[in-house]
Amino acid sequence: MEPTNKSNTINSMLSSVFGVDRVQTITEGTCVSCDTTGIVATSFRDDISKKEYSISGMCQSCQDDIFGVGEPDDEPEDPYTDAEADADTLASAGWGTDEDYGIIDYAPDDF
Repeated sequence: MEPTNKSNTINSMLSSVFGVDRVQTITEGTCVSCDTTGIVATSFRDDISKKEYSISGMCQSCQDDIFGVGEPDDEPEDPYTDAEADADTLASAGWGTDEDYGIIDYAPDDF
């Protein structure tokens, strides 16, 4: 695989952190943080993981350790489906649900 382009300063910093050359590691198909060898495009769960390898040089296992493992179909919970979350959102946005603006509601017979 081809490593992504980074400045020489960033490559030097990454080499000092990991103790190996990131570009060489990716080109050779090894991992910057463990002794996994023989990494090829099919070694990854999905295209995002493959792209991450070209950026960081971490194998799938190391990526899972760093970023965690989630199901590909997991979608974040929609906070707007919960009425309580809606009330909290409106309150924090200053929509008047938790504030008194001093508005007096007069009935027609008050005049």
